[in-house]
Amino acid sequence: MNIMQIPRHPNEPCLLITDAGLASLVLTAMASEQPAADNQQRTTLYPAWWTSQSDMDLRIPAIDRAVEMQADLLSLSVIRDHAGYPEEAPSRGQQSSLGVHQTRMLLDAATLAIELGIKRVIWPIQIDQTEDTSETLNNIATAIDRAILTARLATLDAQSQGGVEVTIETPLVDLTNQQLSDLAADLNVPLNTCWWTDTTLPDAQDHYNRWAGQPTIASMLEHRPQSSNAATPAR
Repeated sequence: MNIMQIPRHPNEPCLLITDAGLASLVLTAMASEQPAADNQQRTTLYPAWWTSQSDMDLRIPAIDRAVEMQADLLSLSVIRDHAGYPEEAPSRGQQSSLGVHQTRMLLDAATLAIELGIKRVIWPIQIDQTEDTSETLNNIATAIDRAILTARLATLDAQSQGGVEVTIETPLVDLTNQQLSDLAADLNVPLNTCWWTDTTLPDAQDHYNRWAGQPTIASMLEHRPQSSNAATPAR
């Protein structure tokens, strides 16, 4: 039996990358519970998307709205003039790989953190657990390596930005769906603020079904207010 090591949010200012999904919401809730000293900057949210690059014209407004709701409820600030969304691809054949987009997104976030004098960037990536253990471990290792190496690349220019060196952390990268669900329940996160609660968006129903399949989350979703323009989720 594996015992989950509960991730902890650093008790210092961070730049938290968020796609307004469950993993991002969990870390946002953790950040909101961290006390801030007088005149000390708190964790700041950086809207981004690091999975599918399709239908971004539909996703971006929904993600932005969800990030704003989560920030408002949990009393955190949002960076509104920067975002880590995929670039528009001129054609399917010219679309850059997902890994390339993730690297660019992390580099932009790390560079922005350095400019703001923030030393830690938090990336709420969670790798799907597959039946192929070696594939899962390889994907986890790749995400961690990408975070570490991108932070090092961004830090090459740190001396010109006042000497701030940045790290990119992935505290949820190896959590299973059950572990993340249990953590969300423990924190009593406001699930109705996740972007996928609007089931009319691309892939939203898939995300809803993924988490509704977890008993702890399912019990929380039963009390979720239904949007008047959202489709009724499949049971």
